[in-house]
Amino acid sequence: MNYLHFHGILIFTEDMNSINVVNFGCRLNACESDLIKGFVYELGIVDFTVINTCAVTTEAERKLRQTIRKLYGKNPDIKIILTGCASELNPDYYIKMDGVVGIISNKTKLSKSEYLKYAIQRKISSVPLRPKVRGFLQIQNGCDQKCTYCIVRLTRGNNVSFHEDEILQQAKLLLTKGYKEIILTGVNITSYGRDLDAHKKLPFIVRYLLKNLPELTRLGLSSLDPADIDDDLLKIIVSEEKLLPHIHESVQSGDDLILKRMMRRHTRTQVIELNEKILCARPDVIFGADIIVGFPTETEEMFSNTKTLLREAKLSLLHIFPFSPRPKTAASLMPRVEKKIIAKRISELKQLADDILTQKLTEQIGANVIILAEDHFNAKTNSFLPAKSLDTLVTGREYLFHCESIEKNVIIGYPVKEI
Repeated sequence: MNYLHFHGILIFTEDMNSINVVNFGCRLNACESDLIKGFVYELGIVDFTVINTCAVTTEAERKLRQTIRKLYGKNPDIKIILTGCASELNPDYYIKMDGVVGIISNKTKLSKSEYLKYAIQRKISSVPLRPKVRGFLQIQNGCDQKCTYCIVRLTRGNNVSFHEDEILQQAKLLLTKGYKEIILTGVNITSYGRDLDAHKKLPFIVRYLLKNLPELTRLGLSSLDPADIDDDLLKIIVSEEKLLPHIHESVQSGDDLILKRMMRRHTRTQVIELNEKILCARPDVIFGADIIVGFPTETEEMFSNTKTLLREAKLSLLHIFPFSPRPKTAASLMPRVEKKIIAKRISELKQLADDILTQKLTEQIGANVIILAEDHFNAKTNSFLPAKSLDTLVTGREYLFHCESIEKNVIIGYPVKEI
């Protein structure tokens, strides 16, 4: 199996003229791309390229267009099929690009029959082997919220939750394939169950999986909306040992007025108080967050509120995005912050986030933690902190790991014993 790289995007191929599946964007897209790869191999479909696109930022679309042009430049006979949010948002534009032969909608992107329409079917001798470490399991799609900056609601529609038995079967399949850790993912997983039953919310599906899969010992949650972390979900976070102590929150800003203009449903105080409650009951939890820098009308004082929130809410693993105006969103019509100011603020925020992470990592020196090996030398702790081993690890195995030092915000140490 060969690997090609385009701007940090990994493309898996059996050979240069065979199957390509290119993924842009979030964990949900990555989860879907893995499923697409799986049944493409299962069906023996070859000689075309599937690109699962993303439209969350203008930069994601720019890289998409650049990738299409590079692929076509290398092979003018290439047949590209697009799916995902960017092609859903602007299909008329993308279908005219050289090399693009078809577009599959978000609603049918996981339908095998859609790909058979375009493909030449040929038997493939073997499925490529990949390390089985962390599997992503989609539990819902779409979103009912109306955040003023977000295009996802337009490209993926309203919240649709998957039935618990379907989710359970997919979880069993991941475990059967050898995955040691499962991460529940979706567009907005805290909205799970609202379209099904008043009692079938996110805590329900977590309990359902853990009850029916006693062999599942590592369960994680993707990004959570702070406004939807109610008492029941909070109880699970602080008490369920099999739920990994890494909570990633869709915070977006630390200024209440900006949050209001974003049409977010939480305040900075709510985030701080929520994280304090979690840490009081479970001190090993590490918090991550999505932060948008340079949202329209953001002043230096407002940005300063975001910086102070990082320390007050103990946010140390950040995904930082510059504001990106998206068509048909209310925020695209608001007064913009200058790009050079946004760039400066991003630099400041990244430095602050690095400092906070360094402090958090330093606290681990001398301690023993549990890690999951991602390859022979790299791993993640249960709290999703990066670790590098001085001794060889076995991919997919869990170890009790001694933290000896910190280098470039990575824990350096050695395995004490396999768990």
